Amino acid sequence: MSLSSQEAQASLSQVEEATRRSSQLYFYHRSSPHLIMWGIIWIIGYGGTGLFPQYSNPLWAVLVLIGCAGGVILGRCSKPDGVKSGPYAWRFAALWAVILFFVFATYAILQPQHGRQFAAYPALITGSVYMAVGLWSGLRYVISGMVVVALTLIGFFYIEPIFFWFAAVGGGAMILTGLWFRTV
Repeated sequence: MSLSSQEAQASLSQVEEATRRSSQLYFYHRSSPHLIMWGIIWIIGYGGTGLFPQYSNPLWAVLVLIGCAGGVILGRCSKPDGVKSGPYAWRFAALWAVILFFVFATYAILQPQHGRQFAAYPALITGSVYMAVGLWSGLRYVISGMVVVALTLIGFFYIEPIFFWFAAVGGGAMILTGLWFRTV
């Protein structure tokens, strides 16, 4: 029995869709622990900034270093045995380095005058990066980014105390997104 060209094309399309979906789910699964870790860091960082604003700079410096080291450790631990880093693994690390550089350079040039501005900017960048990554990696990232950006803007313009809002909303959104990415 031979396949018609339409049946063969339909079979190939199904295989391509299954491959795309499998890759997407794998990316979500690999992202999940990173999101949960950074959500906890945000809760500690923004909560600590709200409670002890005089220590916010050293607190965030330590938390960012912990997050970067934790990201490397999680990346290495979450790979299946025998699987080498993908050809783009170094690019993700470089992307985050570029983003951190961009945030610090923007702070240096624009010099925000209020703590609210300092707090909102990284959240807006993070949400925007989620949306951008989602354009290639899946709708869940786009939705998560949109939620983070929307809640950041709501908090910036309408909520006090702002740092506790960002701790709950930003950190909570990352943790919930990480848990959502585990449910596939």
